[in-house]
Amino acid sequence: MDSQLENKLYQRFPHIYREKNAPLESSKMGWGFQCEDGWYKIIYEMSRKIQRLSGEGDFAPAITEVSKNLEDGALYIEARNLTPPVADIITAAREQSRLTCELCSYSPAFYRGQDSVLKGHIACGRCLTKTTRNATGSPPKRKRKRIRAPDTIIIKR
Repeated sequence: MDSQLENKLYQRFPHIYREKNAPLESSKMGWGFQCEDGWYKIIYEMSRKIQRLSGEGDFAPAITEVSKNLEDGALYIEARNLTPPVADIITAAREQSRLTCELCSYSPAFYRGQDSVLKGHIACGRCLTKTTRNATGSPPKRKRKRIRAPDTIIIKR
């Protein structure tokens, strides 16, 4: 994620992301948010809901990792001191990320498999077209529909 967006989250929700300065053995937030900018809105809304539910203190929820799951491409979030409502918020954010483009936050988007330029990413058709165009240097060629000879011929007099 872009460092400006990360800093906005750190400044707005300092108590939730208090693990960012912890050693890497105990928290992976030192690496920052390991996802694209398109999921910023999902992470922001999740953080806002968690902050509204939880109080401050040593036993308040703390997010220790935000990254992309390598198996299905969805958002992966680890946290400490979870309560059931906070766990539900994190699960809802994960489910929402499965249908949201990582690059531009457009919904609906789909997981791109091995045959795609964006393999392993959740992307919309627009971003897929952009990256395909940029990778080859020219826009993808469209297949033309074959023109079939007519069964009957009409003769005008």
